[in-house]
Amino acid sequence: MVFKRSNLEVILTPLRIQLGDTGTTPTYSDEILHSVLGASLSALMPRWNDRYYMDQDGVAHRNPYGKFDFSTPPEIQSKDWRAIVLQASIMIKSGAKFAASGDAVSWRDDEISYSNIESAKQRSSTLNDDIKELDLLFPVKLARAKTGRLYGYGPKEWEK
Repeated sequence: MVFKRSNLEVILTPLRIQLGDTGTTPTYSDEILHSVLGASLSALMPRWNDRYYMDQDGVAHRNPYGKFDFSTPPEIQSKDWRAIVLQASIMIKSGAKFAASGDAVSWRDDEISYSNIESAKQRSSTLNDDIKELDLLFPVKLARAKTGRLYGYGPKEWEK
């Protein structure tokens, strides 16, 4: 895969902080994180009513018909960064949880016991925390009431 620079790079550092990938040797490469950020932006499109779209080069653009608080720049509004980072974090943590699902073991004999189930629970906990926070950013909206005239009860003679 050829890595191309795009406007999603400004969100790489917040994503690394969210993942706890801040050591001297990063766990995830910039290429992988950039790909996940693009996928998370695509996953958020239904929640945002297609507010952004990605071109073939992996560059995010604003939908010209979307509602935004400010005109460009930046292409991606800073208030949308958190949702993109959370969605990317959920994608990465879900994959890591699935990959490590066979590693959660517990055993005991007469003298020694070993369990790494707590670490698996902690991974699930951080994943669930991200999901809850993302859900708070996109509250479920109830349908709006639609009002209209009740024909037969109007003041006009022709409506009766």
